[in-house]
Amino acid sequence: MTIKDLLRLELGETVSVFNKPFLYNGKARITLDNETKLYWYFDDEDGMLAIAPEEEELLLFTQIDEELEPDEVVLFQNKEYEFTYEDAGVVAETDGETIIEEGDRYLFSDYQSADGELIRLVSNENTGETIGYVGRIVSEDDLTEL
Repeated sequence: MTIKDLLRLELGETVSVFNKPFLYNGKARITLDNETKLYWYFDDEDGMLAIAPEEEELLLFTQIDEELEPDEVVLFQNKEYEFTYEDAGVVAETDGETIIEEGDRYLFSDYQSADGELIRLVSNENTGETIGYVGRIVSEDDLTEL
């Protein structure tokens, strides 16, 4: 399955990511400050599939309840994650069930561990609320239609 196929999914459809079902319940289209478009697909649990079509990048995240302190290094479950990337943008459009609001501005920071696992901290600049996610990079080979 390709990123283009993923972007054509209809709400309620399920795909397999790492051989586990991901029920697509909602999405947000985010326009970054540099005008790049990102898509965050949300499932029926605490999952988020982050899609950056221009970079051909897919990331699968699961929301975490633990509050993490952003710094150059983040500690989570006795593992260190080093800062790798930061960006910001405005939610241009939402569809279906999402946990973010259209029109709000979000700052997100990514941290990576030595084994490639990722932490993403997403901060709503309008409300000050921060949500943490843990995840990893997904290749198109790890995606299949169900």
